[in-house]
Amino acid sequence: MNEPNDYLQSTNQNQILVKVEQILEQRIKQIATQAYQVEILKIYQDLLQVIWNKILPTLGQVTVMAIMERALVLTKEKYSLIRYLHITPQGISFEELFLRLKQEEELIIQEALKKLVVNVFDMLIMLTGDILIQQLVVELENRKTF
Repeated sequence: MNEPNDYLQSTNQNQILVKVEQILEQRIKQIATQAYQVEILKIYQDLLQVIWNKILPTLGQVTVMAIMERALVLTKEKYSLIRYLHITPQGISFEELFLRLKQEEELIIQEALKKLVVNVFDMLIMLTGDILIQQLVVELENRKTF
């Protein structure tokens, strides 16, 4: 049987994930009228690099690479185009995805990258709890750009 604290923690984690999704949607809406697909990809690339840089000192390179790899694997299950992203010691490489861009895939790419970010946050919540995530969400809210 679940303890009351388990329910509270689960509810709090869901609220964090919803907040992350809201931040992403807000940032995309800010530029959607003028943005091209490449610009949207750059936003996600920058966002994932900010996340990488923020968690790297706390978790270390091996752990961060494992978290990102797992998030990629989970996202690839639904969005096969994520196979064009690759983990490097410096972050997630978007190089191949930029090369394979197609106009008709724009909405799918946005959905896939949004899901990837949510999967990264979900992995971080499972591994570190709310402490690291709360700081990261505050930093993302306070940034004007990624």
